Parts: sequence; C-alpha cells; structure tokens
Amino acid sequence: MRLRSSETANVVRPAVAPGAEAPSQRQLLGKLLSLSPEAHRQIEHRQAETGLLFGEAAVQLGFATEEQVRRAIELQQGFTVLAEGDERVDPLVVAAFAPDDPIAVTARDIRAIVTRDVRPDGSPLQGIAMIGIDDETLHTTVLTANLAVACAQAGYSTLLVDGGIGAPRQHGLFRLPNRTGLSTLLSSGGRVEAIAQTTAIPGLSLLSAGPSVPNASELFDRQRLANTLDPLRDHYGLVIFDAGPASATQLEACFGLDAAIIVARRNRSDARALRNAAAVLQEHATPVLGSILID
Repeated sequence: MRLRSSETANVVRPAVAPGAEAPSQRQLLGKLLSLSPEAHRQIEHRQAETGLLFGEAAVQLGFATEEQVRRAIELQQGFTVLAEGDERVDPLVVAAFAPDDPIAVTARDIRAIVTRDVRPDGSPLQGIAMIGIDDETLHTTVLTANLAVACAQAGYSTLLVDGGIGAPRQHGLFRLPNRTGLSTLLSSGGRVEAIAQTTAIPGLSLLSAGPSVPNASELFDRQRLANTLDPLRDHYGLVIFDAGPASATQLEACFGLDAAIIVARRNRSDARALRNAAAVLQEHATPVLGSILID
C-alpha cells in the first residue's frame, strides 16, 4: 500500500516491512517485557522464519503473554491498544490491536499528511473524504476505519462518517447498530452529537450510514454534507468521511469538504477514472491531497 502525492508523485512507504519492526521499537518492546539477550535472539530468529511481529513471536515462543505484549505496546505507543480477540472491533481494523502492523503504520502516514496540511484560511483541515476507484470490496472502508483509529490514538477527537447509504459497512467494523445515522441526519435534521455513537476506541465516534432511503442521491446535493459537518469544528478535531466507490453521487457527497484522498487498486483501477475523479473534486472546492495504491 502506497500513498502517492497528486502533485509531486512522491511515494510514502510504510515505515516497517511486513513482519518486522524498526530495531529501536524491538529493543524498547524487549526492555518493557524484560527479555534476556538470548530471548531476543530466539524471537528475532522466529520472526525471520515466520514474518511475525516481535510481540507475536514472543508470545508464540512463550516469553510473554498476549496481555503483557498489549500493555507493553500501550506504554511504547502512548495510547490504548485493544486486546486481541476484543469483539467490540472487527480484526480488520488492525490499528486498534497491532500499531506496528504495516496497515496501521500506513494509516499513521496518511494521518501525518492530513494533520500537517491546512485550509486556505490557515486553519487545520477537519473534513477529510476517503473515496475509492473501482472499489467493489472493503478496501476503502477498512483503510478509512484504520485511519480514523490512528487519528483518535494521536489524541484527535475524531468522528468517522459512513457515507454508504444503501450499503453501510462501518457500523459492522465497530460492532454497532445502524438504526439511525447519516441518512437520518440529512433527511430529518437533528444534532450529530445526538446521533453519533461511541466506539471502543477512546476519542473515536461513529456516525453510521443510517437506514436506506429512496432519495439517497438528493441527500448529498448542494454541499449538504459539508454544510452539516462544518459547525462541528468545536466538537471534533477531525471528521473522516468514508465516501465509498467514486460514483457521481458519492463524489458529490464530498463537495465542499476540506480535502479528499483517492484509493485505487494497483493494476486494476482505471487511471483515467482516477484523474477524472480528482478533477471533479477539485472543480467543486475539494482539494485532493493524494492517492493511495493498494494491492
């Protein structure tokens, strides 16, 4: 998975390769687990054989328990990590369980780009759309969920918004109901804070897609979503919008948001479709920060 800037075509790669952490991270985790040099050697050997993360290999070899590794990672990273098997969050949201997993690292790379950019008036970006090209699976949804978790872990009060009215998915990843949500808000009004749900991740709330409605395409016209979210600047540091596949309706839903990131499939997505989506967004006051290539 790579993040490619639309302007510079520079590639930002995950900081660690699959199955390995940076040496300093391994050393710190080993110190927190009080591992001997021989234990370190055996764990690194097992990593080389299996591609496991350091903590996973330590558990497999019996040098630590899963709970000890989880607590050590929390101390190392400075935020709460859910225990493996916690059923409140789907395992696909790997940033909640394993911060050194390559997908979690990539989510933090995206977070760094989102949080260092600013609006034309100099204020921080708040409303960020993630939109997929030819995305018929969960790729964009899963990456967006991991990005939202990474933002909350960094201390940003984060609202994740599922734009998939008619095909809702984010509530399933966070094991929450979908009785009310975005469709309710846009069709009937109300306060986001009253409809958004608390997730198992501290600092992360979810506005699910809500029930299907017959006029879903009309709910996103005239920058209605951006106008609805704009007053939330006093309540949330970041609002991450899972726009789903880049249909005309979903592109329109992004109009007026602070920025967008386009998710494309390597060797599968149509490059012209990607360029067209970027052009449409930019024509409607939604700058494109970059595109992500996923396998």
